Amino acid sequence: MLSTKKIKASPQSPTQLVSSSSADMIACNDDILTLILHRLPLKSLLKFKTVSKHWFCLITHPTFRPHHNSRAISGLFVCRLSDITNPKYDFLNLTPHSSRAPFKSLTFIDDPSGIKILQSCNGLLLCCSFRSNRLDTTYYTYNPTTKHYTVLPPPRHSSSGYYSFGVSLAFDPSKSPHYKVICIRNYDPELLDHYQVEIYSSKTGPWRPSGRPFVAPSNVQFENGVFWNGAIHWVSDWGDSLCFDVEEEQMRDIPMPSGDGDVRLYRYFGESGDHLHLVEVYGSDNLQFDVYEMERDRSGWFVKYQVDLNPVAAAFPEMVRDRGYADPIDLHSYAFSILCVVHEETDEGSFMVLHLPNKAIRYNFKDNSFRKLHDFAPLRSRVGVGGDSSLEFEYFDAYQFIESFACV
Repeated sequence: MLSTKKIKASPQSPTQLVSSSSADMIACNDDILTLILHRLPLKSLLKFKTVSKHWFCLITHPTFRPHHNSRAISGLFVCRLSDITNPKYDFLNLTPHSSRAPFKSLTFIDDPSGIKILQSCNGLLLCCSFRSNRLDTTYYTYNPTTKHYTVLPPPRHSSSGYYSFGVSLAFDPSKSPHYKVICIRNYDPELLDHYQVEIYSSKTGPWRPSGRPFVAPSNVQFENGVFWNGAIHWVSDWGDSLCFDVEEEQMRDIPMPSGDGDVRLYRYFGESGDHLHLVEVYGSDNLQFDVYEMERDRSGWFVKYQVDLNPVAAAFPEMVRDRGYADPIDLHSYAFSILCVVHEETDEGSFMVLHLPNKAIRYNFKDNSFRKLHDFAPLRSRVGVGGDSSLEFEYFDAYQFIESFACV
């Protein structure tokens, strides 16, 4: 006959009792719990949203979200038009730890025309139909961190035969959880230099015209808008460029580093860490250039970094392109493009992402050090700088990935 023994439960130790009591106290105190949640990475918060309804409400509350909208760039999406139905994207991880690509193509909604990225802005992506004309394009806002998206209503002009020259996203999570989309359309088909601004607000809803029509030179690149310091900025091929103050709804001229009569050969125009940068490189044989930064009041530009890529060309000889003997003075040109200028919290950590033939490298501004970031799979080249067919991407093909809880 089997004997049975009663196992007496051991009493909790004082340490266990204190631990349990502390956990209960934290769980019942929203202020303490919120302070703890604030210190967690976004990926952990996405998981903890499912713990309970109470935690979900805390993490998704509007007063909680802005504290977790960092401007740190985790990576770059680089568009590869290798598929006629939907663009594919390479992901360049810019963090010190390994990270999976959030996506390889945009499939958050079934758009028969495919989906491409137009712009990235502080954690949100502005997207649109890939294979469509200007009159029937569908626009989307998408958060690649939370996988949430919104289908924007058609701009007011789309049904009347007018078309968009550029659509840009304006979003600053440090000031508001809401965003605006700015559309530049033609005002009159007979007046090619007359434009009208339309605005969509995630807070108030429908598209509406903003202000009176305005006149702008045809060389303003409205399709590549950059949001910085409360305004959308557009660079021009010569003369002054333009910006649109989103809150005041005013269009303004902004000066450029080169003279008014000079044709601008810019290699990069973009924002990072709440700083606006511009790179102009004159001559495909020039490996030394300046990175400009815009003054906060938009009164002008100053040289932020000085770059010398001669050591990079020595380490990566595939950059060198022989021109033959037709030009005995200048026998070589160099194949590179600038995908992103990344402004870190300190200048010591700031860097630039360069695209060389079939690869991307990281170039540190402070000590001129560099290392390979990414190898691109062979693909028939689509674009090139200076006529060089070995380059596939330029700066407007790269889009920042910033982890964010922002709602769309």
